Amino acid sequence: MNNLKEITVGYWSTKGLGSVCRQMVVYAGVPLKAKIYKLEATLIDGATNYDGSSWHDIDKIELKKTNSLINLPYIELLDSKGDSLVISQSNACLMHLARKFNMFGQNEIEVSQCEQLLFETGDLRNIITSFAYTHFPNKDKEHQSAKDVFNRTFDNNNTGKIQKFEHWLEKHKNTNNNFLVNNNISVPDINLFDVLDFYVEFLKYYNFTKTSNDEDLFIEAGYPNIANFYKNFKQLP
Repeated sequence: MNNLKEITVGYWSTKGLGSVCRQMVVYAGVPLKAKIYKLEATLIDGATNYDGSSWHDIDKIELKKTNSLINLPYIELLDSKGDSLVISQSNACLMHLARKFNMFGQNEIEVSQCEQLLFETGDLRNIITSFAYTHFPNKDKEHQSAKDVFNRTFDNNNTGKIQKFEHWLEKHKNTNNNFLVNNNISVPDINLFDVLDFYVEFLKYYNFTKTSNDEDLFIEAGYPNIANFYKNFKQLP
């Protein structure tokens, strides 16, 4: 499917896992059809429940006939002949788009680097996602959990998550390189930026830093390479 007419990205009405797929399609210059499925959150007996009938009761039933593994997010690639390919599972979608758009390294070593970084950014995302989807009985427990997320993510030690990317950027940087792998944009760049965007809001909302400038947040937290990466990525077309 080399002559793409458009790519559909289907996901819930949240930023979530669909965001990186959408960014990749837009950056590649391919027409994007964003299919958004409304997700309603309700609180029942102290537990948060989500109504996803807009997906489960209609499109999922139809798309399952094409791909029995169907779930959100999914991508549907449509070519000029009208032929389509439907792919599900978030990393499978990202890796397919990365190969399609030449965002998955230029050689075997770079492909391996992209794979490692992609899965590591997934781990970083899971920490904030788990916190965001938890209903806390009171503000004290919420803030204590937020502090735990901050420590797990921003501690500059062998267990801190952000420091892994800080050290990676330090080791691989050169004067012309603002990306994680070589001097070309790749899928882990987009995934890392997307996740950092969540942490920017997290840091500001829970007052873990004094500055309100998005780029300076990471400098204050002790991660100048991350700050530079985030700033440079925001300036991409």
